[in-house]
Amino acid sequence: MFDEAQNRPASMPGPEGPEGPAAPPSPAEATSAPASTAGPIDPWDKPSAPVALPEPAESRPSRKRRSGKRRKHWGWKRWLANLMILAGILFIPGYYLGTCAYTALQQQGLRQDLEAANPQLAASNTALTAADFVPMEVKAENAVEASATAAEIAAAEAAIAAAKAERTAQLTAFKVAADGYVAKVSGQTGTPIGKIVIPSIGVDVVMVEGTSKRDLKEGPGHWSETPFPGQGGNFVVSGHRTTYGAPFFKLNDVEVGDEIDLVLPYAVARYTVSRVIIVYPDEVDTVAQLGREQVSLAACHPIYSAKQRIVVQGELTSFKLIEPTS
Repeated sequence: MFDEAQNRPASMPGPEGPEGPAAPPSPAEATSAPASTAGPIDPWDKPSAPVALPEPAESRPSRKRRSGKRRKHWGWKRWLANLMILAGILFIPGYYLGTCAYTALQQQGLRQDLEAANPQLAASNTALTAADFVPMEVKAENAVEASATAAEIAAAEAAIAAAKAERTAQLTAFKVAADGYVAKVSGQTGTPIGKIVIPSIGVDVVMVEGTSKRDLKEGPGHWSETPFPGQGGNFVVSGHRTTYGAPFFKLNDVEVGDEIDLVLPYAVARYTVSRVIIVYPDEVDTVAQLGREQVSLAACHPIYSAKQRIVVQGELTSFKLIEPTS
């Protein structure tokens, strides 16, 4: 379709026309052309907008200078932030190694003090492997068959009675020794009281009396309100799991049936693990006194968190009295 007034196509893309751009006038024509021409003004021939010339470099603001100041201003903050991040990264292993080194030194001193005050503990490793532990229950190996003679039955019954009497006497001596030792260390927080040995996870550590922050930095601590082995109750111990030597780091690897030995100046108490449980800190009833010989080892759970507690409990299966060295 055409515009009859201007004789141009309505869809013309630009002022050049469909046949290409018009030839530029010669210099002579350009100089001799009048300032204005008669006839209608072509609406397509619009004057071009003036082109802004770039400002001289001298008149423009010094952006580089300002941005340079900004970079300089933020440079020290970025350096400080990086330094703080690096310090945070190094703090965790540094803190761990520092606490472990502190506890190692404390453990060495505690072990020396414990053995100096109780020379009989120097042979504790031999005592652990000895076969003369007193069982808490008399086994049925002394029973006889129904076809046994009267003499055989009488002999077997006498042997069982003798074993029970021996065990009762040993239990009595066990309790007397425990009472005497408790009277000696009661209230003396921070005092080394014995060792905890857990062969399945490689633990052999000196425990102290008390559970204050200072006590637990030196080693696992005995809850002072709980009875000692031999007094007929639950002996409860808490220990660190990630810092200060992390004595209970592998407590979650202990399995039911594993052995726990408490090596004390008056006896070696051997327990068999009966359960491993996860509880919340306020669930103290899980370590309540049930009127029988038990041990409970508690630590924070999971690793690097104090949200819960892992508790390993064992039942006393046998013990061995240790005679003081004269």
